[in-house]
Amino acid sequence: MSELIGYILTLDALFTWGIASLVYKFALGKIESKPGLLFRLIFVSCSTFLLALFFGTFSFLPLLSSQNLANYLIACLISGLSVTIGDLLYFGSLKRIDASRAFPLTQLSLIFVYPFAFIFFGEDLKLSILLGGTLILLSAFVLSTKDKDNLKENGLEKKTQTSEKMVIGVLLAIGAAILWGLSIVAFNQARIISSDVFVTNFIRVFMGAIFFMILGIFQKGYYASFHKENRKIIKYFIFVGIAGSLSLGLADTLFYKAAELNGLVLTSTFTANTPMIQQILSILILKEKFRKRFIFAVGLIIIGNYIILFL
Repeated sequence: MSELIGYILTLDALFTWGIASLVYKFALGKIESKPGLLFRLIFVSCSTFLLALFFGTFSFLPLLSSQNLANYLIACLISGLSVTIGDLLYFGSLKRIDASRAFPLTQLSLIFVYPFAFIFFGEDLKLSILLGGTLILLSAFVLSTKDKDNLKENGLEKKTQTSEKMVIGVLLAIGAAILWGLSIVAFNQARIISSDVFVTNFIRVFMGAIFFMILGIFQKGYYASFHKENRKIIKYFIFVGIAGSLSLGLADTLFYKAAELNGLVLTSTFTANTPMIQQILSILILKEKFRKRFIFAVGLIIIGNYIILFL
């Protein structure tokens, strides 16, 4: 029963992340990434604090030994900084390339989760999970490429988008994947120490928010969302904040709760299905064109999930 609950929590997280990525892409067409990120972190800090008050407990903190408390805070700090800096890179990637290309690339974080989970947590790397995860990752790459006929039709667009811009966007997405992978492993370590995902998520997000609030004092742009002249576009910052509360706040918490039930390796592997969810939502909500590669990617994902679940 607990395993089934873990699958349900993971599925909920997949849909939430997929929807949030579309909101980010839409809002970042109107606002800059730095102020959007800081506003989002402040918004998410408030929402995760409320979740921690209602569903978590802070009472475990004074019960930890000094060594465990230090390890816990370090793990939260690493997770908070890596996820927020990774988010900044991802936002920068969305500014340069399509969300349908950027988001699948971030699933490379799975490559880093596998060895970390094996080395630090002693989790089993079953052949079925590795094989199924490889097929799902391959589907992400299929989704991140454009069809040949689309390239011919969009010749003018291709010329306007310089190769330098494309390369930077791809590198930023890969950088986000690396940092997100580190964040996942660090958070899981903090969760093991505390046994409370709600409080842990709040602490790591709050640490990330404090870091960028301090950084914003020395660098221009981070506090632009609070400037008077930007009141007319404040709704886009609010959109990003709400999406962040649902993804970084709620969905991440559900993901780590699922990892507690089913293990980090299995849960992380299933999250690689998120780009497919995003593609479906893009077609249904944003009315994006149905792409030929979508069918091939669906086949890879179905086979990959079957191998993981039944072999």
